[in-house]
Amino acid sequence: MITDALLNVLVPIGTNQSLVAGAGVSIPSVGTLDLLGAGVGVAPPNIIGNATVFGQDSGINAVPPSLIVTLADALATSNSATLTIAVQGAVDSGSGGGYMPGTWQTFEQSPAITAAQGTAGARVFRLPFPPAFPSSMRPRFIRLLFIVPSATNFTAGSVGSAIITRSPDEHSNRYAPRNYVVA
Repeated sequence: MITDALLNVLVPIGTNQSLVAGAGVSIPSVGTLDLLGAGVGVAPPNIIGNATVFGQDSGINAVPPSLIVTLADALATSNSATLTIAVQGAVDSGSGGGYMPGTWQTFEQSPAITAAQGTAGARVFRLPFPPAFPSSMRPRFIRLLFIVPSATNFTAGSVGSAIITRSPDEHSNRYAPRNYVVA
């Protein structure tokens, strides 16, 4: 699979992000993707036109990139915790806000992932990059939010990577049953 180090800042490969926290605590991804590439807190270097801040909807393409989240360590819980992964975007707050992310808006989220489904190495979330919501939003920043229901938590588990790629290595027959027996 072809990846780009500048696009894989949400949870970079080799930087496991722990999902162990207090009861009901949602955990933002260790990194924030700046669609401009300048970095959080940096003014847009070049904007053509009348816009004062940069923003784009990267989910609207003929072939949108794919987002793949993989666990490094298996999920474990003593109180039936589940994990929901949300893809969120935020607009640039502009010069008055220090070019930081504004209010985070959820674009799409995974179904609840149980500890039994969250085995080590499992791809727990994969989808084409979602378009912005509402459709008039022009986000500059993207992050993941790992959501755990109130009064529950994980005692073990970590995210191994959250990558954005145009070429996921997946085939339609990956989990297909074999139609032969070797004698």
